[in-house]
Amino acid sequence: MYHQRMSGRRVAFALATVMVVSLVFVGRLVDVQIVRAAELQEQSLQVRTTSETLWASRGSIVDQFGNDLALDVDRYDISANPSKVSDFRRAGVVVPLAQAVAEIAQVTGANYDQMLSAISADPTVQFTYLVKGVTPEAKDALRELDIPWLQIDLIRERIYPFGPVTANLTGMLGRDEPLGGVELAEDDCLMAQNGFATYQQGADGVRLPGTTTLVEQPIHGGTAHLTIDSDLQWYVLQQLAEHGGRLQAQQASAIVVRVSDGHILAAADWPTFDPNDFSDAPPEHMGARTFSAPYEPGSIMKSMGVAMLIDAGHTSVSDRIVAPGFYNIGSGRFIKNMLVSDARQLTTAGVLQTSSNTGMAVLGERMPQQQAYDYFRAFGFGEKTAVDFLGESRGVLRTPEDHDPFTRFAQLYGQGISVTAAQMAGAYQALANDGVRLPLRLYDGCTTSLGEFIEAPVAEPIQVVSASAARQTVNILEAVVTQSALRPVLEIPGYRVAAKTGTAEIATASGYGSERVISLAGMAPAEDPEYVVLVSFYKPQSSKVSSAAAPAFTDLMSHVLKHYRVAPSSEPAVVPPLTW
Repeated sequence: MYHQRMSGRRVAFALATVMVVSLVFVGRLVDVQIVRAAELQEQSLQVRTTSETLWASRGSIVDQFGNDLALDVDRYDISANPSKVSDFRRAGVVVPLAQAVAEIAQVTGANYDQMLSAISADPTVQFTYLVKGVTPEAKDALRELDIPWLQIDLIRERIYPFGPVTANLTGMLGRDEPLGGVELAEDDCLMAQNGFATYQQGADGVRLPGTTTLVEQPIHGGTAHLTIDSDLQWYVLQQLAEHGGRLQAQQASAIVVRVSDGHILAAADWPTFDPNDFSDAPPEHMGARTFSAPYEPGSIMKSMGVAMLIDAGHTSVSDRIVAPGFYNIGSGRFIKNMLVSDARQLTTAGVLQTSSNTGMAVLGERMPQQQAYDYFRAFGFGEKTAVDFLGESRGVLRTPEDHDPFTRFAQLYGQGISVTAAQMAGAYQALANDGVRLPLRLYDGCTTSLGEFIEAPVAEPIQVVSASAARQTVNILEAVVTQSALRPVLEIPGYRVAAKTGTAEIATASGYGSERVISLAGMAPAEDPEYVVLVSFYKPQSSKVSSAAAPAFTDLMSHVLKHYRVAPSSEPAVVPPLTW
């Protein structure tokens, strides 16, 4: 009986234990499947779900013909999950890990040892890069290898097809943001917004078909349209490099402007840099000196001085004056000419044609300082151009209150005033356009990703001087070409050319030194100008006189006239009287 009672108790205890354990399992099951079902399912998805970036393309920067100056291209980053990497079967044949890595190296040109080390260094990690930035062709070849543990992700890479040719204008894109030029100025047009999607992976780390979910749609950037002619820009840069090297200049700039609308067709700086690889580029070669580097222009400013004097009624083309060898401005200071020290009997046309500093001073006496200041402002000096390029300088234009006796007269022949190449080109555009200064234009507008074109604002034109004053000044500038020692260099067969040379001293902390800026600005055809060209060389060493800039100007203007198929001149120039 005792043993029977003990046996019954054991059975009861065992049954009770089974029931307790069953209740625990049932409770756990209820907790998992009912109470915490949603939470655990979310955790499970998080373990198996992976997100991927859907790359949006940053917009392109294009020239006036639609040629890409900056654009995004497809590139691919190749990676692997070392914890899932192993030998695998392909077409029934086992492919060892080492062979797979060798195949990747052969397709991409990547280092075999480095890739194998990245995979083998820590087999517990779940991600490592193998190769970055491979081409679409390499990506397709990798797909054909059918390596199950290989991950291929699309990225975008910014490239600049014209490299240094347009670098000063486009600027460049850094790792995370635009760093200068149009890239930064028009970022609102160009910027893209990446999207992303999620997908689920199997235990082997391979994407499960049909599990991709779009979370956020990528938004591509717009297209920024420039007025630049990239072919012309290339030619201008080549000429700057050739002539700048010949002159042993520290740097050079050139700008080409279409007279009828103020469009900048080329604006080049030499030396420049490559935006595709700018990490080691000297800072002084980056940016657009055409807009950001003001200088005292020298005698190319005399064209504006004569135009304003004629327009204001203070002189006429044939007005007779005596240009002294030295012009006394008081306090023991004198204005002198560069070469001639004798007094000369010149007309106003002769003052400009011979580039007489003292003659400009004599004529300048007639114009009140405030009136001269107002004309300078109307020509666009002392303020940024309508381009408003990043880092653009206003130059230096002193108010009448800040003038000393020297500055009052020196401004008329390009000293005591500093301008940018863009400002000066804009002033010559006004002379070429019957005295109407059109706002310079580099950026035309943006075509959005939806195809809508948003035109950039256009500033109002300004009538700086009368059409008569402008035409008379241009006529005198023709005499600079036809009646000077530079005629063999500056003449372009079949075309009438109007131009002015300039040699400016460079100011230092102790005054003007021996270094120079030499320039030449002009227009053609002179009877009805269509294009303005300005070229300048900073600190030339082999020759420091303005005539040394003439070959570069002629090469550029000749090319512009032929490039745009400008009709030759049909009438000869009428030379105004230069002396009396």
